[in-house]
Amino acid sequence: MTPADDSVAVLARRAELLRSLRDGAQSKPDLVAALSASRSTVDRAVRTLEGDGFVERDGGVSLTLRGRLALDAYEEFAATLDALDAASELLDVLPADARLDGALLRGADVVLSDPVAPQRPYVAYQSVLEDATAVRGFAPAVLDGNVVRFRDRIVEAETPVDLTVAPAALAELVSSHADAVEEALATGRLTLREASTVLDYGLVLAEQPARTVVCALVFDDHGIAGVVRNDEPRAVEWAEGVYEEIRADADLLRG
Repeated sequence: MTPADDSVAVLARRAELLRSLRDGAQSKPDLVAALSASRSTVDRAVRTLEGDGFVERDGGVSLTLRGRLALDAYEEFAATLDALDAASELLDVLPADARLDGALLRGADVVLSDPVAPQRPYVAYQSVLEDATAVRGFAPAVLDGNVVRFRDRIVEAETPVDLTVAPAALAELVSSHADAVEEALATGRLTLREASTVLDYGLVLAEQPARTVVCALVFDDHGIAGVVRNDEPRAVEWAEGVYEEIRADADLLRG
């Protein structure tokens, strides 16, 4: 094991103690009470953490700067692993080189399709769009019901929409839904681009009155396998960066 591996193992065992020090120094009796642990267990833990430079003793036990940063990093690492586990069924659908980041998954709401309720992911996705004041997104596929809903939002709700569409999906869109596309384009509120760079899933950014929500739609051979919804700032920032790259490489059609 490397020194970093050893540190991760220590953090995993002693994270609860370190968390109890976030608000300030604690005496050992206070730690014993807070952790419901024996005095000898707390003594051993403090010695180990002190040896690694994560805590110091000066009138009590307190976090060092290194300890605070290490705890933050460990908690993000643990949260990412939890998020990967929660999204494992969707990740298994995607190729190994799919462009994804833990930021999209941490703190996300994952909605999966199942035989009893295959519509659940689509309903969850539509809920993101309901209150949107503006929508940006990449589409790798065409959902017929989605075209109608977008047309209604653009034409009737006057919602500006910026879409970058994979080439095959764009050909399907303009051939099968020409009237809806033309009507939406005529409002000046639809910007449509043909993608040169594509993702293995759909990516939508919905600006709502109080927040921006990112929604990733994962497809399998039967339709939408599931969606990932997240309004955490880091998830939104990551998704905005990815979409802007795709958008910048795309060819503007109308808008």
